[in-house]
Amino acid sequence: MSLSFSRDEAYRLKRLQALGILDTPAELHFDAITKTAAHILRTPIALLNFIDEAREWCKSAWGMKRQHARREESLCAEALLTDDAMVIPDTARHAHFRNHPQVTGDRSVVFYAGVVLKTSDGVALGTLCAIDHSPRTVTDEELDALRTLAATVVGYIEGQQAATERATKLAAELADANRRLESAANNRDEFLAMLAHELRAPLAPIHTAAEILQRPESSEPQRAWSRDVLQRHTRYMSRIVDDLLSASLVSIGAIDLSLEPVNVAAMIQQSLEMCDADITKGKHALTVTVDTSLFAVADITQSPLIIANLLRNAATYTPPGGRIDVVVDGNVTDIKIRVLDNGVGLTANDTEDIFQLFRQTGRSLARSPGGMGLGLTLARRLAELHGGTLIARSDGPGLGSEFILSLRRSSQSTSARIPPTQELTTALTPLAVLVVDDNHDAADALGVYFELSGHEVRVTYTAVDALALAVEWTPNVVLSDVGLPDMDGYALMRALRRLPNVAPATCIAITGYATRRDREAALDAGFDAHIPKPADVGKLEQFIINLRAAKNLHIKSE
Repeated sequence: MSLSFSRDEAYRLKRLQALGILDTPAELHFDAITKTAAHILRTPIALLNFIDEAREWCKSAWGMKRQHARREESLCAEALLTDDAMVIPDTARHAHFRNHPQVTGDRSVVFYAGVVLKTSDGVALGTLCAIDHSPRTVTDEELDALRTLAATVVGYIEGQQAATERATKLAAELADANRRLESAANNRDEFLAMLAHELRAPLAPIHTAAEILQRPESSEPQRAWSRDVLQRHTRYMSRIVDDLLSASLVSIGAIDLSLEPVNVAAMIQQSLEMCDADITKGKHALTVTVDTSLFAVADITQSPLIIANLLRNAATYTPPGGRIDVVVDGNVTDIKIRVLDNGVGLTANDTEDIFQLFRQTGRSLARSPGGMGLGLTLARRLAELHGGTLIARSDGPGLGSEFILSLRRSSQSTSARIPPTQELTTALTPLAVLVVDDNHDAADALGVYFELSGHEVRVTYTAVDALALAVEWTPNVVLSDVGLPDMDGYALMRALRRLPNVAPATCIAITGYATRRDREAALDAGFDAHIPKPADVGKLEQFIINLRAAKNLHIKSE
């Protein structure tokens, strides 16, 4: 018997295959459906059949064994063409079906009532049918009940498919997450190994330089060389620690920006001052093209760090004698600061990978200059905190790189003042300086430095000793740690401020607690300023000059 196939037959077969129901074992859930169908229509047999390209495949049978049939010999395939339901009260009286193979064959079908199984989007899959060996009729209520059962079948199958798809998607997501975690772990391990190397590398020259300074027979040039080594390598290690701290603070959202109009030229100037040594060391040619009337919405402290990290990156990955250009463009809404170099360049993958924490690229100069590779991660996250973007471009390895920082343009023409980094010429009149730190070496080192500068210094290692000393001695300056063992530095400062002789003093918190919240806590406790460790003692002395001048204090000569 020939059947007419729908023009959408290919799609129907694809949907049927995708449901994953064909060639699966019998299931109690579906057997309960066919049993209920036979009971409702009062027939001895009910079948749940699906029609694929060649056969009638039986998922569940009530009243007979599961049997499959060729599609062209299937009554259910005929029912499928109705797109709804097919009822034959008596096949012997139906000219089209009286000689049908399932009527004249072993099944001996006389009565047939089949409802099409249709998906939620109207695709016909097969039928739920009831058959009898005797003529009979079916009521509208019985046929509606059969339709309800058919809808239950399809709903269950589609639900199973959705659950399978969700499980497959979840498994893929978990696998991807595991791959990313494994990659992150590998990158972290590589990073930690590199961190150990970068921190250990300066220790050898530092140790050697210290030994040379201890040798009485060392010459003055040798001692000068040793002092230079100590300064250079301690500055280098300080920068690594600063980068690590800044990256961690940004990653946990502990840096709050104060956004205001900032002159872009002044921002770039401070960035250049931060990394002048890197550019000079590489003997790079540097050009800056900027309109001095441009203002960006930025944080006056953090925004120069973004550009400084881009400049350090350019200096690091450009061979000696290279070229670095800073070009600033502005439109109505945005400022674009472009840092270009003619260095080692980037691969297509590197343009994103270089911004990932604990991720190193394969650039050929990646290890030789040193550094942890945190600068670009920090730069991008700071750019995003500004509401801006930072992207990298390159035509390929050996063809240089371009980094584009986009910030919002400010419509105002007045700028918050960028703090100057150059030293002032004013000198401190000798002062009484109280140093408080439970780290004996740190406290003693500060004490020795300020004594060499001509100040009277007292050093204590506990808050209790500091309070006792302040009762009988009047300090002009207090330099105190916060994490003290017997009393935190905030409580100490509140107690010191209650002493009439200490109340006017210039008090600075020097601490490893470096978030904005820590700074606010220090100021609330009575400190005049908060400086993260490690503090540059030269800049610290100059900072005290500026701070005391700002407070308009009388500096007493001893």
